[in-house]
Amino acid sequence: MPSANPLLQRWQLPAWSKIQAEHLVPAFDAIVADNQRIIAEVIATQTVHPNWDDLVIAIDEADARIAEAIAIIEVLDTVKGTDADWLAQSAQCSLIAKRYRAQKFANLALYRTYQGLERSPIAASFDAFRKASLAKTLLGFRLTGIELPAEQRERLAAITVDIDLQQQLFLINLERSNAAWTRQIDEFATLDGLSAAFKDQLLLNARQAGKTGWLLTLDRSTYEYLMKNASDRRLREAYFVAFNTRASDQGPHADRFDNGPVLQKLLALRHEEARLLGFESFAHLRLSQQMAASPVQVEAFLKQQIAHNQAVLQQDTQALQAFAATQGVEHLQAWDYDYFAEQWRQQNSSSALKGLRQYFALDETLSRFCQFVEHLFGIKLTERKDLSHWHESVRLVEVSEYEQVIGFIYLDLFHHQDAPDYAMTHTVRDHRINAEGRPAQPIAVLHCNLPSISGGHQYLLSHKGLRVLFHEFGHCLQHVLTRSPHHNLSGISQMARDSGEFAGQLFEQLSLSEELLQWLSKHHENRVPLNRAQITSALAAIAAHTSRDTATLLLEALLDLELHRSEANGRNVQQCFDAVLQQIPQLNLPAYCRFANRFDYLVTGYEASVYAYKWSGVLASEAFKRVEREGVFNPQTGRDLREAFFSGDSVSLPSAMEKFLGKPVPAELFLAPPD
Repeated sequence: MPSANPLLQRWQLPAWSKIQAEHLVPAFDAIVADNQRIIAEVIATQTVHPNWDDLVIAIDEADARIAEAIAIIEVLDTVKGTDADWLAQSAQCSLIAKRYRAQKFANLALYRTYQGLERSPIAASFDAFRKASLAKTLLGFRLTGIELPAEQRERLAAITVDIDLQQQLFLINLERSNAAWTRQIDEFATLDGLSAAFKDQLLLNARQAGKTGWLLTLDRSTYEYLMKNASDRRLREAYFVAFNTRASDQGPHADRFDNGPVLQKLLALRHEEARLLGFESFAHLRLSQQMAASPVQVEAFLKQQIAHNQAVLQQDTQALQAFAATQGVEHLQAWDYDYFAEQWRQQNSSSALKGLRQYFALDETLSRFCQFVEHLFGIKLTERKDLSHWHESVRLVEVSEYEQVIGFIYLDLFHHQDAPDYAMTHTVRDHRINAEGRPAQPIAVLHCNLPSISGGHQYLLSHKGLRVLFHEFGHCLQHVLTRSPHHNLSGISQMARDSGEFAGQLFEQLSLSEELLQWLSKHHENRVPLNRAQITSALAAIAAHTSRDTATLLLEALLDLELHRSEANGRNVQQCFDAVLQQIPQLNLPAYCRFANRFDYLVTGYEASVYAYKWSGVLASEAFKRVEREGVFNPQTGRDLREAFFSGDSVSLPSAMEKFLGKPVPAELFLAPPD
């Protein structure tokens, strides 16, 4: 008799609205018990004469089942932030899944069975996909310490648990620090420079909190908006201090939620983990699974990029200082740069920027972008209305090719209260082919994190919103259109960070294409598109004074790298930050800034990999030169792009680049700067 638990039923698409807290733990207990039975059967039948279907595919199917259940819960977590029962059950499921994974990778008999397959005569005839999948599986066992002596394995297991706890504590401290700070505003003049929609949101914040006036809360989107638009310098400074001292020993809540000791312990644990596994540092461990060869190569690349950006950054800094002086500000502070950069744009390029978002109504832009994607890749995107969802604003796009459904993309475009405050792509199911030759259709969820709107108004995309939408759509397409037939290769979450970020960065380049922007644009009232001169001027204005953003990204990447080498060179967190900051003095950050304490990338899977954004961005820019040369609407270029880059984690990014460009990646892109 089939189970009534929606997590245990077979599904093409999850029954999102039917899944309740009471379903979670029973489902995971059942899945783990079934998976353990499968593993025991595999060991019993495959030890002597292992074969691909009965070993690899059998275990992959078991792994996929628990991975998909976890992914469903993680998506639902984004709208269940106030449901204490749900959160408790979700945390318990996460613990069950982690224990299962630890037990599986500690199973020496299973590891030996995989080794037997690798050494068998039939392995010599495996295709590239199978060889890559098997090699990755065996590496996964080794990197969990399967070949270590028993005492070291036990220590490594304990470290893994402790690392997970410290990462959770880091995020909890950050969340509590965010929640602890608010700023009530009673004088309307304090809100000068802010849009009517933003003021309305602050008004709603105040009413929901039982307060009068307007209420500021602490989050990334508000910070970025406020730094650019708030005319009140004291307001910008107060918000800057609060945001940049979160979860630290500084600022308005000093020592209450301090992540300093948490991060120091976490870095020590990661270093110990790396040394047990035979690596010099955690950075070396992480990069052993990336495209980049070593921390030395990454450091050289980042310093090269800093050097490339230095002259423009110096020029921009001086120009902004001169401009600010005309507005009565003689000495720019860290909370002034973004504001005066935006003022400079408005004053010098107001005609180019004025009303730009009026040409990019969300629904119209998304519809036309889907048409463009269909043309580029030879696929069909159809919106499905008959869906179960986790929020009324969620939409579903069915992806098909040759009249066959090949995958799905959920569009969760707006920010939900208590959800992560950044755009991201969730992967619910990876593409794979089972033993009977039937495909599992991949599912991706695009979280765009756009500010929610009220009153039935049409949402108009800023250029930044357009860029974010394109970036995440690129991830979704790479996930859904993959050619890999194997579970552990096909999903974007399976890829190395510097490869996995590539498609997002490549699609972000489309937001800078004059040809595509002109075709996409259509005024939401009179339906007239932008002309080429308007787009050229707007893109020039948008690009002006962006060197500081580039410098901040490079600061993040270099700090991340240095922190994960710090145990080897004796520096603590703040010393690493100070050393990195000295290389980009134009950022002019106050001594009280505790950047690392609130840098959530350190605990969300990007540790020792933040460089991937710039690394993949450089490669994406190089690849996009061919796209622009041949025209963004050229379907052959789109087919070649898909063929080269959408093959999962089985082809290295340099090899894919060489295939797409018809030549090796230019060596000078990754050369160190001269001494």
